[in-house]
Amino acid sequence: MRLKAVLMVTPLLMIGSAVMAGTPGLTGVYHGQHLLTMRGCPGACQAGSELVLGKGIRNADWSWNFDEGWVLIRGTTLTVGFDYEVQSIGNRGQGDDRLTAGFADNLDGTYTVYHGFQIYNPNVGNPRADTSTTFEITEDPDNPNLIVITTVDNEPGGVPDGIPGTQIVGVFPMTVQPDFTGSARLEGSSSGGDGISDQLKEQLGLNPDADNADTDGDGVPDAEELGADPENPVDSDGDGVIDALEPGVAALDPRTVAGVALLDGIPGRQVAGDALSGTTAEASVGEPWRFTGVTTGYMSLATDPDGDSAIPDTTRGDAGLEYQYGFIRFDLQVSAVTSDPVTVRLTFQAPLPESSRLLLYAAQAIDGNERYQLMASDAYRRLSDHALEIRLHDNGPWDLNPEAGVLAFGVAPVENTLGSHQESSGNGGGIGAATLALLALLAAFRRRGAVP
Repeated sequence: MRLKAVLMVTPLLMIGSAVMAGTPGLTGVYHGQHLLTMRGCPGACQAGSELVLGKGIRNADWSWNFDEGWVLIRGTTLTVGFDYEVQSIGNRGQGDDRLTAGFADNLDGTYTVYHGFQIYNPNVGNPRADTSTTFEITEDPDNPNLIVITTVDNEPGGVPDGIPGTQIVGVFPMTVQPDFTGSARLEGSSSGGDGISDQLKEQLGLNPDADNADTDGDGVPDAEELGADPENPVDSDGDGVIDALEPGVAALDPRTVAGVALLDGIPGRQVAGDALSGTTAEASVGEPWRFTGVTTGYMSLATDPDGDSAIPDTTRGDAGLEYQYGFIRFDLQVSAVTSDPVTVRLTFQAPLPESSRLLLYAAQAIDGNERYQLMASDAYRRLSDHALEIRLHDNGPWDLNPEAGVLAFGVAPVENTLGSHQESSGNGGGIGAATLALLALLAAFRRRGAVP
């Protein structure tokens, strides 16, 4: 039993207009993943005034120890090019100790983490602050091994502002509020009943709750397709997608990658607020090419070769555009030298925007940095409601790998809700409010110099 006996009845807590119904008194160690949404307020914070400054480009790991009262929250990169880190108070310690924060069980289904928060960008002084974040943590009624974790609107002084998170003021030029959303599973649990831990399955991109423990639904259990050593899973065709994710014959064909979840997700499992997370895509290519790797995530700006984040353009800020598909990045190799174009067919489980509303961004190497650029409409074809076709050339403008016979390509389908779209800007469209705020934030940092 993981609930303390004196706390068997879960109370309700009112914070603002929301009703908290979390699970107090949790015990044990849990591991899972979260996605950060970073919001900011250019003026006074109140619901409707905030801007989404960026999301994590992929899900990041976290571990919760309810017996000892600490949490380790891994960071990643925001879609606007900033790396972020969650730290101990004062950023003390070494290694994982420096990234481990203490928390308190508030005995009402919420837990408050006391932590540091830092954004790494030498251009703006790497600002950090000690702060706190309050979470509602709820044990899933259908799976006692799973807890769902959401950020609560909890402000100093007790007056909520209607925005998830806790305001960080006095460090950044605008008030910011980190919002973490995710889940975690009891250490060692195997919800699929196949002996493969939930934690390992999530690390491999498999769905711990899949029916009959078969994520790709091809009738072969995950445990069998993983092979004798689940920590080094079988990828029979060497295309970068393990057999347990690729259904049927796709697992044996290096010219096809299938079962690839959008937005760095897990097939069949939706992330709150992202309707297309959990849906999948597949891609195919003809001879003499084959796939060697594939990744997905949120559309983001790349860092420069020295690892310094920057905001050189407005790639993810066009007002009216919907980036719900994220990006898909492929690596391909050729078995025989050819100058013929490479045709890649992408098929999405979710429907694509209609032709008049579909735009396609692709990553391009410019001055040593990767930048998303709007592709000309004649560079691709929408074949159906679920499929499109893209034509590429080895060492062509969209090839991110200069080596002959190796092609790297990143693409992001976008829905244009503007009604018209100008291709004259550096990003192929108008600058959105979030991007303007970020550029203003950068300018303010540069005016006042580095933040201690």
